[in-house]
Amino acid sequence: MTTGVLLYCFDTPEVRYHKLAERCIEQIKKYLRLEITVVTDMATFKKFKPMGMINYKLVEPKAGNKRSYRGKKIAWHNMERSLAYDHSPYTKTILMDCDYFVFSDYLFELSKTDFDVLLHDKVDDLTGQDIIEGKDESVLPLVWATVTLFKKGDRARAVFDMIKHVQKFYVHYINLYRIRYANYRNDYAFAIALHQLQIGSKIPTPMPMLGDRVSIIDSDDEGVVFKLDGNVNFTKLQDVHIMDKEWCNG
Repeated sequence: MTTGVLLYCFDTPEVRYHKLAERCIEQIKKYLRLEITVVTDMATFKKFKPMGMINYKLVEPKAGNKRSYRGKKIAWHNMERSLAYDHSPYTKTILMDCDYFVFSDYLFELSKTDFDVLLHDKVDDLTGQDIIEGKDESVLPLVWATVTLFKKGDRARAVFDMIKHVQKFYVHYINLYRIRYANYRNDYAFAIALHQLQIGSKIPTPMPMLGDRVSIIDSDDEGVVFKLDGNVNFTKLQDVHIMDKEWCNG
C-alpha cells in the first residue's frame, strides 16, 4: 500500500501559484515525508525550481473560471480536481491545495486510519474573528475540499465519478441546493457528491485557516507571522490554509 500527496498547481496572470507550491512541498518533505505528485501545465512546470524527487504530471487545464480575491475577479484553474482519483498513483492520497501548509505530522497520522474519503466540514479562523465565509450559502452542509484524503476503491471512485457529473451539470445542482454563488467551487461539488451518495467521513478537527483579509508578514519552517487590521499574531507548529496568495512571492 502506498501513500502520497497530490497537488494541483497552475499559474495565472495574477498569481504565481508555483511559488506557493514550492513552499508547500518544502513543508510536506519536512513534516509528512511522503512521495509528492504535482499536476500542472508546461508553462507552470518550467517555472519550478529544482526540488529533488518530485513527480510531475502535465495536463492542459480547463479555462474560464473566475474567483473573487481582495475586491477583484481573478483567473482560477480549479476544474481538474475532479480527476484526482485518476491522476493519483497512490493507494491512499492526501489531496491538498498548494496554499495549505503543514507544520505538523497530523495528516500523515490521519492517513494511517481506515477511511474511504475524508474532508473537513468546519474551519477554525485563527484570527479569532470568524471572518471566513461559508455560512448560509446553501441548504447543503458545506465541506472544504482544501484537504481531502481518499483511498482507492469502489466507494472513492464513485465519489469522484459523481463530482465529474456534478461539474457537468453544475447549474442544475446549484439550483437544487440553492447555492448562492454561480461559479464552480470544489467545496460545493464535493459536498453535493457526498450528500448524493452518502459516502465519506469528516476529518475530526476543524481546518485551521487565515482568510484573504489576513496578510502574512514573516514565516519559517515552524509557523507564520500574520497581520489583520493592524494586529499581529503568529502560529506555531499549526497546519494552516492561507488565503493570502502573494505571501510566497518574495
